Amino acid sequence: MVSVRDRSSCSGFTNLGDLFMSSPGLQGLRPWIIQRISAVFIAVFILYVFFIVMINNPLNTNDWAVWVAIPHNNIFIGLFLIAVLWHAWIGVRDIVLDYVPNVVGRLLVLTLVGSTLIGSGLWGFKALFMVFIK
Repeated sequence: MVSVRDRSSCSGFTNLGDLFMSSPGLQGLRPWIIQRISAVFIAVFILYVFFIVMINNPLNTNDWAVWVAIPHNNIFIGLFLIAVLWHAWIGVRDIVLDYVPNVVGRLLVLTLVGSTLIGSGLWGFKALFMVFIK
């Protein structure tokens, strides 16, 4: 007769918490590569914005609104927002999975972080959309 422990070890998981908190698409090298690529994009975009500020010197809200309303800038700001949110999610998720041993604690922290990131993303895209349609 096979025990519960034997069945769970066959699937590669030692307990329900490992099964519940694993994300097959974000293990090993893949999240590391995604985080490095997003970091490069974030850095390049910040340098681009810094260069634009130094050259054009937009000092007021109207100048910024005009700059953001330019289609390619709006698209790159949206990609920047996605990159920041994805980068933050992977980083916080890895920290929580490494340092929060309690499965319920992990679930709670990851739910709060995920909800906050989703809310921030929706707010950011709403702001981009509002500037773009004006």
